[in-house]
Amino acid sequence: MPRIQLLPSDLINQIAAGEVVERPASVVKELVENAIDAGATVIDVLLENGGKKLIEIRDNGSGMGHDDALLALERHATSKIRGFDDLAQVHTLGFRGEALPSIASVSRFTLITSTGDAEGIEIECDPLTGSRNSRPAARDRGTTISVRELFENVPARRKFLKSADAEFRAIVTIVSSYALPLPSRAFRVEHNGRTVVDLPPAATMRDRVIQIVGDEASAYLEEIDATIEHVHAAGFVTRGLRFGSRRNQFFFVNGRLVKDRVLTHAANRAAEAFDFDGHPAIVLFVGIEPEFVDVNVHPAKTEVRFRDSGVVHVAVEQGIKRALGGAEEGSQLLQPAGPPPSGGSPLFTPQRFDEGPSGYRPEFTPLFQRQSIVQPPLREQTALIDAPATAHETAPQLGDLQGRVIGQYRMSYIVIDTPTGLRLIDQHVAHERVLYDRYFDRAAAHAPVSQQLLTPMLYESGAAESAVLESHLEELRAVGFEMERFSGNVFAIAAVPSELVKKDVDAFLRKLVDASLDDRSHLQHLREKVCASLACQAAIKVHRPLSGEEMARLTAELLDSSNPYACPHGRPIIVDIRHFDIEKHFHRK
Repeated sequence: MPRIQLLPSDLINQIAAGEVVERPASVVKELVENAIDAGATVIDVLLENGGKKLIEIRDNGSGMGHDDALLALERHATSKIRGFDDLAQVHTLGFRGEALPSIASVSRFTLITSTGDAEGIEIECDPLTGSRNSRPAARDRGTTISVRELFENVPARRKFLKSADAEFRAIVTIVSSYALPLPSRAFRVEHNGRTVVDLPPAATMRDRVIQIVGDEASAYLEEIDATIEHVHAAGFVTRGLRFGSRRNQFFFVNGRLVKDRVLTHAANRAAEAFDFDGHPAIVLFVGIEPEFVDVNVHPAKTEVRFRDSGVVHVAVEQGIKRALGGAEEGSQLLQPAGPPPSGGSPLFTPQRFDEGPSGYRPEFTPLFQRQSIVQPPLREQTALIDAPATAHETAPQLGDLQGRVIGQYRMSYIVIDTPTGLRLIDQHVAHERVLYDRYFDRAAAHAPVSQQLLTPMLYESGAAESAVLESHLEELRAVGFEMERFSGNVFAIAAVPSELVKKDVDAFLRKLVDASLDDRSHLQHLREKVCASLACQAAIKVHRPLSGEEMARLTAELLDSSNPYACPHGRPIIVDIRHFDIEKHFHRK
């Protein structure tokens, strides 16, 4: 018997599904692309449990006849291309003919479609038996596809799915992204029976960008327009409005949403030329002749390969720089940056307290399990700061943190004289750690402390951002917010945590969304994200003078915190400069 055998078709489909279908958002991407290619002007996405239980896409596109519908579920069956030459001239989002059979092989799949001229057809696929049942169905022109129990027959894949909220947010981002280049079409997302995204047709591309990014961007949008040889870069960038992550950066090549290093590098380099503290929102459309770009690089069709990436880089960077107010000649934009300025050696080598004594690594402690600790009394500026005697048994011994507050350096760092040298405490991250513990304890005890606003404030967000806030409302209330969806993407806020200034609410909510959408974040739980973002925004800032009493209180509270060495985001709080290094610099050693 030969060792090499042909695989059965159902196994082939499951292997193909591993390349095309990674998570619920992958399913939505493929089905929304099909709806767009079918000319749909209204696309509805219905979800249950973040898409893990149900994904249903309804459109009013061209639909399919009986024979086409049956054939669409076969591998490599497509209406988009006919021959090899068509592959080099692809003008549609889909063309490989793999999506539908791949999705049907890993879910309970139902297709209902009609061209409007004849009776429709309904097809049900069972992934466990591989059977397909078809029957006549009544439907207006268009297609409805239901995907239930994704990866039910592939449990190894299902266990790697993220939480329902994380999968839901990824789907909202996908739908919002595909709505950007199509302002004349309507998109709607419903999750667990509630409409969370409603994007009606927009009059202009600018209006659609504002729908997605948020109304606050309307006053900051600058138009991108640059043409270099066969490449045209167009779109919008926010000048003066920045975000904590790149969540509002979208790149399209010939209308196709892509992830490409050439485009992101060019965009980042253009923004960095203007000393951005954060990331501007960028919606970029690159138009290029099909023969100069290969879209058949990956089954998911999110990657492209340019024949001349240098020209694309120049066009994108020049277009964004012009929009931001610093046009340069295209020939100069790709010049390599000069070497960094040389500097002298540091006076002394500081010891960073990313790790505490004896190799202790800071960890998050379940604060609701620890005993209440009485705060030490206030000290004067010259008072000794001693470690509390009731420190955690699992925490390092804090006796070596005792010292005398002697002043403030550059209105940002508290300076302490210790038996072993000088100690610098970053006042912002120290206060951030103290507030984080405070908010977490309140949330765990269900005892939020709020300040009522005289008049409720309205916070208007983008489509993806509103979906994140919707999923965070319960934890926001636990830390002191009184907040609910008002209408569309607008939230009404009646009360905020007592330590938060009203003018900082917008910045806090943006930071929270950034932390929730950043997959690299080490904060794993929703409550930790909310408390960490709130503490960061409410903490005292750098360049703020503190009195001796304030410095002594903050230092005492820091020593009484769950982890005085690192803030909730992992940044060090304490830096030590040893007395030995100071004397060595003055040649006393």
